[in-house]
Amino acid sequence: MRIAQIATLSSTVGRSSEGSVEKLVWCLSRHLIALGHEVTVFGIPGDSEEVRVKNIFSFPYATEDTPDNWHLCEWINICEAVKQSSKFDIIHSHSYLNALPLAAISHAPILSTLHIWPYADDFKLVRLYPTAHISALSHAQWSEDLIPYPFPVIPHGVEREEFPLSSSPEDYLLYLGRFIPQKGVVEAIHVAKRLGVRLLLAGYENEYFHSTVRPLLVPGESEYVGPVSPLERAQLLSKAKALLYPLLAPEPFGLVVVEAMMCGTPVIGHGIGAVPELVVDGESGILGASLDELAERGRDAFSLNREAIAAYAEKRFSMESMAKSYLELYRSIVGVHE
Repeated sequence: MRIAQIATLSSTVGRSSEGSVEKLVWCLSRHLIALGHEVTVFGIPGDSEEVRVKNIFSFPYATEDTPDNWHLCEWINICEAVKQSSKFDIIHSHSYLNALPLAAISHAPILSTLHIWPYADDFKLVRLYPTAHISALSHAQWSEDLIPYPFPVIPHGVEREEFPLSSSPEDYLLYLGRFIPQKGVVEAIHVAKRLGVRLLLAGYENEYFHSTVRPLLVPGESEYVGPVSPLERAQLLSKAKALLYPLLAPEPFGLVVVEAMMCGTPVIGHGIGAVPELVVDGESGILGASLDELAERGRDAFSLNREAIAAYAEKRFSMESMAKSYLELYRSIVGVHE
């Protein structure tokens, strides 16, 4: 098949991409190419020798000569893909749901994947374009009774070789992500303290970190290790006794959860949003409805079989599995069979 992928423009598309969507588009494209298909990505070129990237802009938005208005940048990128749509059998847009209004004038069908929790306007868009092709990351993502039909669910995949299994973890828990209230970073600090295990926190500093998180850090109990490179991220996940993920607001997926499990590292978190679809309570992690429950049951995670956790993650969340699932969906949309 001739497949176009539309990436978002907050980062380059390539092995060293700092954007989660852009990195996923690159990995997905590589695996589709390995399966024998022709793939063109519309995005910002990076270190991507294996994947062909067509671009309007050479830099992410709000840098160099790229406009500051990210909505405008995303729209221009989508329009370029649709302008060239006669060259493709299908277009897969990862740029929110911005491509839905253009499906009627595209020569190739468009599949859209929303990588965030849907807002009210997203539901309105879906109702405006009820025949649009949309895929979900989890059943929880589009669980409200506001859509015309259930979307096919294809979870994110990760590259197995990038996340090494460690059978002998070190004596620390890990919080890895953005420092915002919804992520439950303050709650992670409290749970780690009650479990009596040192907590390492990794991520970019921001105002919330300085005003709320840093004052709670206690030497010997909780330590900020700063932002981390992809290699450092994998090593931290691999060596942790468990990943703390006490979300306060539901999310459509949880990439760091899958990355941790791919390393054999169990997850301790709240069972909200997509988390129960990713983590098997009592097998690949411990899920609870409250901080008290996480503190009471959290230690059970330390005795879970890390090899079994990694095997489970590889079976369900490999990048190859994700690519094959999308390819099957592409074929069903286009109406072709293997």
